[in-house]
Amino acid sequence: MLFDVAAMLARGTSRAERRRRRLLTCCAALATFFLLGAVNLLLIRGTTYTAWAGLVSEAGLRPGTALALALLVVPVLALLHQSGRVAQATQERRLAALRLAGATPRDVRRLAAVEAARIGTAGAVIGGIAYVCAQRAAMAALGVRDTGRYAIAPWVVPVVLVLVVAAAAAVSLLVSRHVVTSPLRVARRGARPHPARATMIPLPIGMLLMVVGALTNSIDKVGAPLFVLGAVATLLGVVVGASRLVLEGARLAGRRARRPETLLAARALEADPRAAGRTMAVVGLVVVFGTGAGAIEWDVIYNASSTGEPIERFWLVSFGLTYLALLFALLVAVTALVVHRAESLLESGRSMAALAAVGAPVASLRRAAVRQTLIAATPVCAAAALATLVGMTPTISATSLPMIAWTVGRALLMVVLAVAAAAAVTAASGRLLSRAAAPERLRTE
Repeated sequence: MLFDVAAMLARGTSRAERRRRRLLTCCAALATFFLLGAVNLLLIRGTTYTAWAGLVSEAGLRPGTALALALLVVPVLALLHQSGRVAQATQERRLAALRLAGATPRDVRRLAAVEAARIGTAGAVIGGIAYVCAQRAAMAALGVRDTGRYAIAPWVVPVVLVLVVAAAAAVSLLVSRHVVTSPLRVARRGARPHPARATMIPLPIGMLLMVVGALTNSIDKVGAPLFVLGAVATLLGVVVGASRLVLEGARLAGRRARRPETLLAARALEADPRAAGRTMAVVGLVVVFGTGAGAIEWDVIYNASSTGEPIERFWLVSFGLTYLALLFALLVAVTALVVHRAESLLESGRSMAALAAVGAPVASLRRAAVRQTLIAATPVCAAAALATLVGMTPTISATSLPMIAWTVGRALLMVVLAVAAAAAVTAASGRLLSRAAAPERLRTE
């Protein structure tokens, strides 16, 4: 019956709801595509040496490539989570009608999970078909003869599809656990407590482990594992500590505010730092990987210039794929930022309309939105770049001064690009704020 009700409700949705469903379908398709690629690489056996495709053909490089593909699922899941939150904010009338018809809060949440599973199934099927077709086309274009060795095993596809559908349903239940559904309205629970200071502990621990691992690199089976463990802890610290960094940045900006737009932006972030922290955490991860890749690039460029030989095609392909992955992750992260803006305006739209009604210019509200993004993005991106630089300090300080300048400059460039991209996307989404500040939003029904 739940599937029948979900199908009935899907036929009567608005155009905005259909756009949201298409976005969720794309997220599920992308997650399926990358997960299939990661599993496919792990199942390939043997080594074939080529000038440019070593990331796939060499056994020692395939696990790293599979990990990179799996990590690309992280920004997709962040976008999926943010889109699910918007769905909860836009379903007030429909959920209230279901409660009036006799549905319990548990039934409503189960219905949302079933709906997410339906959307996830469609996206997973699309992503699976796209991966198989793309793989076949790539092998045909590259002239791969042993196609059976690289082709994905048939049993992998349904397993990954089930995993993606289960993840979509789990995300739906996760975002709806703080919503109280009553017969007359949908009200969110009271504000969650601010993120604790303890959430920032993994970041310094990760930096310390990376430094110790780099210093003990000469010791077999000690230095490398410690460095990898420190890198993982640093990534975890950026993710779990982003909300606390946003909160501290908002408090600092509020104390030093000289303009009303800055004060409004800081107080809005201070009231709810978790939502901005979830989105900025993905942007911070992009900064971490971009900064770390800078050190490897310098080593390759320096070795090529010292020998007078051109850079090998393998490195050119690897760097190109790295840039594409970073660009993709950044695009997905800023897309999640737009979705976050839509969610926050749905919840606080009446406040924006009230500010506009009492005389606050809409242009000032737009500037406040941009400053809110700057206040949220700057500390997270700066901390991510600083943690990566500190962790690699023994490695880069033991080399020449140009490498230090290159790595530090690359970190600053990544911070500037990430913050600028987030601010530009927020400025481009100003039309959403103009709609939220319209006088019609002050009406009560």
